[in-house]
Amino acid sequence: MSRKPHEVLATREARAQLPSLLERFRKDGVNAEPVVIGARRRPEAVVLSYERYLELAGGRAKVAAALARQIDEIGAGLDEDEALALANDEIHAARREPRTRS
Repeated sequence: MSRKPHEVLATREARAQLPSLLERFRKDGVNAEPVVIGARRRPEAVVLSYERYLELAGGRAKVAAALARQIDEIGAGLDEDEALALANDEIHAARREPRTRS
């Protein structure tokens, strides 16, 4: 079920096809083609694999580096909620950084 980025899947179809879309994302990972969805076939949202999302959001390396920095700076005394909040802050900060093409 290969779709070109400009083809829009109606929301009703997206809802019905969600299990198969998730299976395709699991199978193809970062190479899974994103799916554009929207009411009355007008583009409103894009569904993509988590691996592709991480790549677009700065990649696994940036997230791993941010977590390692937090451990070094704060130590292992964080509880789970504090660690998650700090990780989210780092991800949002990384998103605000200008992107460079590699």
